[in-house]
Amino acid sequence: MKFFLLLLLTAYPASAKDSTADIRLFSLHKISSINLEPEGAVFMGDRRLAPSRVYTRGASVMLDGKFKAGPSKALKISAREGGVWLSGPGLPRRLYTGEIAFSSANNLLKIINTVPVEAYLAGVVTGEAGDLSRPEAYKAQAVAARTYVIKNFKNHSGEGYNLCDSTHCQLYTGIGKVSPTARAAVEATRGEILLYKGVPAQTYYHSICGGRTEDMSYVWPPERLPYLVSVRDGPPLGQPYCSIAPGFKWKTKIYYTGLTRLARQAGWIVSDEEVSGLRISAFGPSGRAAALEIRTQRRKVAVPATDFYQGIGRRAGWNAVRSTYFRLLPGRDYVMLDGLGNGHGVGMCQWGAEGMARKGFKYRDILRHYYPGTEIGYD
Repeated sequence: MKFFLLLLLTAYPASAKDSTADIRLFSLHKISSINLEPEGAVFMGDRRLAPSRVYTRGASVMLDGKFKAGPSKALKISAREGGVWLSGPGLPRRLYTGEIAFSSANNLLKIINTVPVEAYLAGVVTGEAGDLSRPEAYKAQAVAARTYVIKNFKNHSGEGYNLCDSTHCQLYTGIGKVSPTARAAVEATRGEILLYKGVPAQTYYHSICGGRTEDMSYVWPPERLPYLVSVRDGPPLGQPYCSIAPGFKWKTKIYYTGLTRLARQAGWIVSDEEVSGLRISAFGPSGRAAALEIRTQRRKVAVPATDFYQGIGRRAGWNAVRSTYFRLLPGRDYVMLDGLGNGHGVGMCQWGAEGMARKGFKYRDILRHYYPGTEIGYD
């Protein structure tokens, strides 16, 4: 069985615990220059670098005006023994280690960090689970994150790297703020991944489910996976495990004038239409909205609830509509969203994992709960 599993995983990175991954840094930012501040020894070839600036000049990349990489080429530095800080106007200051390649893409900087997967995971677990406190919740997050790497290793292969550093893949902010708890969780679960019938599972996770996770097919139809189904977050007669989370409940008032503007920007209605009403037209098994209906002066427009959640979030901020788990309370010229939870609701509830850990559950129990039918394996 072990030999079969090793053969199976060759379609993915050969071994997460020993391999490296290419991560695009500052993937949500459009930048043309960045500052480098060595924390330790940083080299370009055999030249040790002092604080420097890397910037684009057309299709080329320059380092302090002295070194140049032409079109389709990259300047590469090696940052070991403490790493290198990257920063710039409008950018967070972050510390990275490993090899970093700087190239030009559409006259903007494209920065790729080649880093050992296990070191990357310590950063991911810190970023994704930084609000949690219990080691068993961190371990569950570590296994889910490692499995996600293996399952989605080719997310961006057509763009020249494996994964991005945003929540489109997994949040990675470097090694500067890696918590001891996250590092210990990654080490304690080293090599462990989640399998379904011998194949790495698709381990989606989110912040707060609000009391029940959602079936994947109602969030990203028509996809369906038998272990990404709706599960109750807590005992039948008790409070949800994630009810301990800050922001478990939320409310947002949206005036129809504002919704009109956002709906036009999203392309749900045309420029001369005005929103006059909003209702939930379909529900998923968790009780979340699955589809919404926007009413204008001349028609009713169907909008999938996931599109509504993401469309409003991208334009008005992610605190405006925190999930699709809400009911609507209409007013004269507005609608109130009375909601629960935060995130898409599929897979592991991170605050639910924290709640389970506080009640004495171990990380394997947590993973079995949120991904029913899966089992722990090794890469």
